[in-house]
This record gives sequence, structure tokens and C-alpha cells, in this order.
Amino acid sequence: MRLLEHPLRRRRNPRGQALVEFSLIIIPFILVFASLIEFSFLFTAWGSVGYASHDAAQVAATYGNTTGADCAVLQRVDGDINAPANPALIVSVDIFLVNTATNGSPVSGKENIWTYDGGSHACVMPDGTTIQVPFVPGATGYPTSDRCNVNQGVGCSRGTVDTLGVKITYQYQWMTPFPKLIGFVAGNGPQLTQTTVMRLEPIR
Repeated sequence: MRLLEHPLRRRRNPRGQALVEFSLIIIPFILVFASLIEFSFLFTAWGSVGYASHDAAQVAATYGNTTGADCAVLQRVDGDINAPANPALIVSVDIFLVNTATNGSPVSGKENIWTYDGGSHACVMPDGTTIQVPFVPGATGYPTSDRCNVNQGVGCSRGTVDTLGVKITYQYQWMTPFPKLIGFVAGNGPQLTQTTVMRLEPIR
């Protein structure tokens, strides 16, 4: 019987109980802690992509229909996404004419889609200098020459200043083991997209 056990043996039993309780608590604690870290990285990446989209749209609006405007946009996107986000995880940058009759969607066929490949490709800036960007052109349905820039007195068949959008697609990568522990496949996380639209209000 338990009452007949040696007193020292009875005093050791609570230690074993505490160890079991600790092991039951530590696993959920680690999961919660890892989830906080993971979602902090995810939120930071989301914010970084959103900032880059807004900043790039401002650049596009400033240059208007100036030749090389897209190169300035790509340079800004590549420079704005910094650690802990990773510019190498950019999937594409879409520069498009906004259909103002809808909720910011592109006008069909009026898109310039640049795909990130991590290489080094020559791109001529508005001031004539050549830079290297890690993007290759895909769709080219919205050249700068087709952008309506009424402020600079450029004739426009649409008869109004364009509203331009910049959409960045970013493939988030899990940073901790937490997603795998709860059943997600390790590696790729959610694909993040951020879009900013602005009227073309270029400098004179």
C-alpha cells in the first residue's frame, strides 16, 4: 500500500508528476511561440509588398508616358522589398491600365507583365541611363507611348488621364517548422498580391 512506502520515495513522486505536466505544457507553448514568429514574418512580407506596390505606383504616376517608366518602376520594386522579405521571391510585377468602371481590374489586353527570373537584364531608365533588372518582359500590351498623359499635352484617344495600377505577386516561403507541424507542406506558403492604383499625374 502507498501508506507503507518509504517516506523518501513518496516525496519523489511529485517530481515525476511535475515533469509530466511540464511536457504536456511545453509542446503547446512551443507551437504558439513558433506561430507568432511565423505570422510576424508573414505580416512583414505582406506589408513590404504593399509598400513596394504603393511606391512603384507613385513612380509610374510621376513619369506618366515617359519612355523608360517601367524600368524605374521595376528598380523601385526590387529595391523596396528588403529583409526579412526576399526580392528573389517576387513572382511578377504587373503594370496595367485600370478599368475605372470596375473595382480596379485591368483593361483587357492593357497590361505589361514582368516576370522575376533573378537574372541581369538591361533596362533603359527615363533619363537615358541603362540599369540591370532581374525581370523579363511577358505581356507588353500597355507601352508608355499608349498612356494618356493629359498634363503634358499628349493627345489621347481615351480623352482622359489614365489610372494606372501596379500589382506585385510574391511567393511567401515558410520561415519556421510551425506550418509543417500543423499539417502544411514545408516550403511554399501563401502567394501574396498587393495592388495600388493611381492617376497619371506626371511632372511637367
